[in-house]
Amino acid sequence: MIARQPIYNSQMGVFGYELIYCPPCGDSDPKPNKATAQVIVSAILEFGLDQFVNHRMAVINVTRAFLDIMPEVQLSPQQVILNIPDNLVVDAKLPAILKGLRSQGYGISIGGLANMKDRRLLPLATIFRLEVHRFNDTQLDALTTFLRNYKNLSLLALNIESLDEYRDYCTKDIEYLHGRFLSKPRIYATSDFPTNKLALLRLLTSIHNLDTPTEDLEQLITNDVSLSYQLLKLVNSPFFGIARKIDSIKQAVVLLGRDEIRKWVSLLALTGMSGEPDAIVEIAALRAKLCELLAQKAGLHGDSYFTVGMFSAIDLLMKQPLETVLDKLPLSEEVKTAILGHKGMLGEALSCALAFESTDWPKIYFANLSHEDMSQVQREAMQWASDIMGYH
Repeated sequence: MIARQPIYNSQMGVFGYELIYCPPCGDSDPKPNKATAQVIVSAILEFGLDQFVNHRMAVINVTRAFLDIMPEVQLSPQQVILNIPDNLVVDAKLPAILKGLRSQGYGISIGGLANMKDRRLLPLATIFRLEVHRFNDTQLDALTTFLRNYKNLSLLALNIESLDEYRDYCTKDIEYLHGRFLSKPRIYATSDFPTNKLALLRLLTSIHNLDTPTEDLEQLITNDVSLSYQLLKLVNSPFFGIARKIDSIKQAVVLLGRDEIRKWVSLLALTGMSGEPDAIVEIAALRAKLCELLAQKAGLHGDSYFTVGMFSAIDLLMKQPLETVLDKLPLSEEVKTAILGHKGMLGEALSCALAFESTDWPKIYFANLSHEDMSQVQREAMQWASDIMGYH
């Protein structure tokens, strides 16, 4: 498998993804050339590069040997940034090779103090990676001031682990940020929900209340003009491939069924939240589909897997602790326990989805699924999330 690690811009949009090789069990120390080869082959042949990175930039870690053959590799240079290792020896040929790759359209990412001292690669690079935690504020300010002398160079802060850190480094004139800060959200200490989010929470409460009559469910959706529009747009899209036109919420509910409509309306409601970055909504969608596909692949049934994955990210959207938000929703105790404590099969599926998200290889397992099963689930979930984000 290969994984995607998002690289965010200062507006919390996804600039691109670093592609990371996930070795099979028993191969804990893959050779760098093998890892690069597998990432490139998978990105081209198995996933399709543009689909895998959702039309964004792809950042690929390359070795010295691969730099020599990159001009012959069938990638789209304008969509690819080559990550040059910090410890790569700058020989007499390397600057000329990188200059040639730049002329083809490839981006070049470098890092490390050695490259700052040597300076031969700085005019050729498009991104400089900064291990920001190695420096105090004064040192970091001096480094960024020096690097700003290179006009075509953008700065990338590595290993950002919290939203507070993300916001702090955004103020330091750093364009791109890389890390797991969305997996470790800061808990907001507000006592009330904003009005628009309170209305959304009430809608979700009614939708997930199994005692809500179908007629009331239709009315709830119809009362929200934006949600109705999104649902009809989705149902009539090529995603569902329905031959006849669906022009009413009642038809949509009948066609999809109550359980499916509850799933889709919940997801569309989250995507319709004003002011929330697409990156956060995409996390919720991807977790939901990963959990659902893991269960299906393992022969388990029930739409609760999708629900667990989706609502595990609702604290990011509501900016409230998970316990506070879930307390407002009529979800079963089994679902709440899975989200909060990762208990039971539902919780194990969520743990696996979170491991995918954070590239925590030892924790990517579920039931008795094979490495090939996991790879298929990953591909299908990413494609599904990419399609959905295109329709919201």
